[in-house]
Amino acid sequence: MAHYDRVIPPGGKGKVTLKIDTEKMDGDFEKKALVWSNDRENVAVPLYLKGEVKPAISMEPGGYIPLQGVKGKVPPGEIQILNNLPGPVKITSIESNLPDRIRWHLEEIKPGYAYRLKVEDISEQLGDYTGHITVRTDNPKKPELTIIINGQVEKDI
Repeated sequence: MAHYDRVIPPGGKGKVTLKIDTEKMDGDFEKKALVWSNDRENVAVPLYLKGEVKPAISMEPGGYIPLQGVKGKVPPGEIQILNNLPGPVKITSIESNLPDRIRWHLEEIKPGYAYRLKVEDISEQLGDYTGHITVRTDNPKKPELTIIINGQVEKDI
């Protein structure tokens, strides 16, 4: 989003303010904006914004866990939940819309800063399924995390 002084007198100065919504960004970014003017020598002046966005709480390797295999032998999946803030974060609850398909276990690796969430398939039926796990925290900057679960359970040959 850009805000700028609309009229600048000849020889005067103006102000351009650029804002980036980093809510859904993670990692390095580079953005470019062009400032157009009626100055014959500087018709278009590029402005560059570079930076790095670190989320308050991140999930490694990401917010997705695939569970694929033969019924009764599906390898478990796991992610790490990492607190990138200076103070500790507590996980207050975990819920899922797949109660008949998965079971999870949360392990605290470094209290308040690193957790391991292991998920295993407990399906009694074959086929594909998709759902999610909702992890709630006591952090107002990131009160809720959503982890997508994608299962594929096949018949043992």
